[in-house]
Amino acid sequence: MKPKRQSAKISDVAKAAGVSQAAVSRVMRGDASFVVREETRKRITDVARELNYQPNPAARGLRTSRSLSLGIVVPELDNPIHAKIIIGAERAAAERGYSLLIAHRDDGMEETAIYERLVHRNRVDGLIVATLQDEQVGVSALKELEHPFVLVNRKARGVEHHVVINDRGGAKRAVAYLATLGHQRIAHLSGSPARYNSICRLEGYRDGLQEAGLDFDPALVVEAGYTMSGGAAAMRKLLDSAHPRPTALFASTLMVAAGAMGVLREAGVRIPQDMSIIGFNDGAIADVLAPPLTTVRTPLENMGYLAASSLINHIQDGGHFAGAMLKDIEIVERKSTSAPGG
Repeated sequence: MKPKRQSAKISDVAKAAGVSQAAVSRVMRGDASFVVREETRKRITDVARELNYQPNPAARGLRTSRSLSLGIVVPELDNPIHAKIIIGAERAAAERGYSLLIAHRDDGMEETAIYERLVHRNRVDGLIVATLQDEQVGVSALKELEHPFVLVNRKARGVEHHVVINDRGGAKRAVAYLATLGHQRIAHLSGSPARYNSICRLEGYRDGLQEAGLDFDPALVVEAGYTMSGGAAAMRKLLDSAHPRPTALFASTLMVAAGAMGVLREAGVRIPQDMSIIGFNDGAIADVLAPPLTTVRTPLENMGYLAASSLINHIQDGGHFAGAMLKDIEIVERKSTSAPGG
């Protein structure tokens, strides 16, 4: 049996890197106020990784009266989009010696109760919030806790600390892509009309049509929500009501696209010969759908990473942090899109 590798002490890292123990401590905890040359910072982190140095979170917690943990609240755990956000947030937390507690809202559960539990019972130092079922109630509850929090993948009125992706730009890019293939009747299965992401993606859909010189037809927009079942129901409604039938479809999420594709197969509508489909955000599910789904890829993991990093910086230094939008967008072409008629 291979012997377990022993973790180094902070003195070992300091000696190997040729710096003081205080410098190692401040670099490893991500102290933004510590001014150090980038090559020195990199040398310290490289040596720490090579020596398997792990900061002692218990000792740090005693010194700072903190739990060195964050809570992240997501709408559901089986959605690949939220899984990527969690992965990014967990990576940032681990790099700074924090733990990440994951919570989701079951049907019938008040999300405000989840915030209170994480703060009062689990004593997290801050919250990453990826769900606001009722924006007004949720934001009010978060502010009443008087605890650091950051919104991720959404904005809300009266909250400056958020990290989002370019929903509007991504939706516009999706519609423009379909238009360049020659499609003129492009439908949209949208999210819930009051949600930040859905509003932005609908605006981007309209932007894309306008840029392509195509008219907006409200009959081609059907609310689907965010789930596979919602996508299936919306697709059935669209097939029954839209005449002539659209030749292309922009789905608000991966799961909505998957549900829509199942209904199209049942109805004998060929993808992409009879209808092209593109979904917003990318994930492994896109590769296993039949046919594989063309998507708009956005930096979901980076969004979670930046949200956690910004929150930890705020907790440790007490400084103000404003909102951020990650604008990287990429169309991932697979086999669900083609020119009209295939």
